[in-house]
Amino acid sequence: MTTPPPPPYPRSPDETEPDKVDEVSEAPEASREDDVLPPADAADKKDGNRRQRWLVIGAAVVAAVVVLGACTGIGIGAVRVVDAVNDGGHRMLRVDDACQALEVRLNRVAPPGAATGPRERARAIRDENAAVKPFLDELTAGRRDRERDDDRMLAEWTQLVDARTAYADGLDRQVSTGAPAFFVAPRNERGGAVVERLERRHDDCAASVRRLAAPDL
Repeated sequence: MTTPPPPPYPRSPDETEPDKVDEVSEAPEASREDDVLPPADAADKKDGNRRQRWLVIGAAVVAAVVVLGACTGIGIGAVRVVDAVNDGGHRMLRVDDACQALEVRLNRVAPPGAATGPRERARAIRDENAAVKPFLDELTAGRRDRERDDDRMLAEWTQLVDARTAYADGLDRQVSTGAPAFFVAPRNERGGAVVERLERRHDDCAASVRRLAAPDL
């Protein structure tokens, strides 16, 4: 006698029927595929992030270079201004010292006004001119290239000395021919009095300029 097979045990509520196993196992896969970007989109997003980082870095580098260049330009400009101010001050002091030395030399020679005749006056004028020569040499040595103010000052002093020399030569002719000699005060290309400009340039030279400007007194 054959024993019948046992009846199937009842399934628990949590047990999944065989025909639905595949559906349950495939559901999570479908969900994950929705959350993950396609490979091409992921690569594009990564490249975009990389480009954004490089743009930020590049902008920071450019800003740093601009700031550094501006600071360097300001620093160089400030140094040049300070150098120009210092150089101008040194030149002023050098000319002032030369003016004082000129006055000392002039006080060691007799003025033309103390001469007793034309010949003696001409000799006194040339003695004063000899005292001025070291001063002119000092101006020439301290002259800066392409510095118009230095050129103008040297030219004005040279004009004064040349006018005095012309007057001394006229005094020599006066002795031999009897023709009176006259001192002609020099003027610049604009017609201005050279002596007045020289007096205003340096206070230490003003007294010497006034003496040199009156060889006929």
